[in-house]
Amino acid sequence: MAIKKATTKTTVKKAAPAKKAASVISGPNRNEMRKWEIESALSTLKRADEIRKDTKMMSDVKKLAQEQMSVLKNFSK
Repeated sequence: MAIKKATTKTTVKKAAPAKKAASVISGPNRNEMRKWEIESALSTLKRADEIRKDTKMMSDVKKLAQEQMSVLKNFSK
């Protein structure tokens, strides 16, 4: 006599995508991140004020901005 081998179906479930840990910041880490962002923003504003007061730098910045705007205008035609 032949013996039949019993077979069972196995269902394979796909793993759920991992949740992004960076989007969930809580507690002290969140406060530290906020403090760092505020300090960075203040530093940026101070630097912007220094640049604004430097007339030669502002002249060069405006010149470069005009050049880049011209390139973008030509590109968008």
